[in-house]
Parts: sequence; C-alpha cells; structure tokens
Amino acid sequence: MRKNQKYSKEEMYLAIELWQESGLSQIKFCSREKLSVKTFSYWYKKYKKENRLSVEQNKETPDAFIPVEVSSDRTTAAGKESYGRTELSFPNGVQLSFPAGIDIGQLKSLINL
Repeated sequence: MRKNQKYSKEEMYLAIELWQESGLSQIKFCSREKLSVKTFSYWYKKYKKENRLSVEQNKETPDAFIPVEVSSDRTTAAGKESYGRTELSFPNGVQLSFPAGIDIGQLKSLINL
C-alpha cells in the first residue's frame, strides 16, 4: 500500500486485521506497509465503532470492565509483603502491568495515559 492513496473500506479493514495478527505497533505496521498512520488511525476508529455495534447487537460480550475480586491475602518472601502483579489487556493490544496493591488514583492515571 502507498501513502497518499485512497483505500476502500475492505482494503483498510483487511489491513487492520493483518495488523492485529502481526503483533507490531501501529507505527511499525504502517511503516512496513507504507501507510499513513493518520489514515490508518482514521480507519481503525471506524472499524472499532462498527465492530462494537455488531457485538452490541449480538450481545456476545458486554462493553464494560468485568469486575474482579482480589484477595487481600499477602504472601511473604524473605520477611517482605508481596502483593503480586495484575495485568490489564486492552483490545487495541496495549497491556498494562501493575502491582496488585496499587493505589486506585495511580491506576486511573496509568489508564488515562
């Protein structure tokens, strides 16, 4: 694909699906495919919106966070309290890993980055 070229919906949706399978960042994928990041981002927003609507219509998955109950038990290693880690994976491939005992304010600031 080349920059400054108009793409059909089908072409861009295929590119998005290839990107999701590639494991690359959007920037690296666009560079490899000679796509404008701005164009790719535009189509990705449309893709997400369309797929979210189809999921909501099928009611397969909720469009919200799933509540998780975390035990307050702490394991001790060498006399220190250890809370473990929690990982949060977003649909766009972003992964967030943080200590399980993190302050909620810190967590909100990380999510809003």
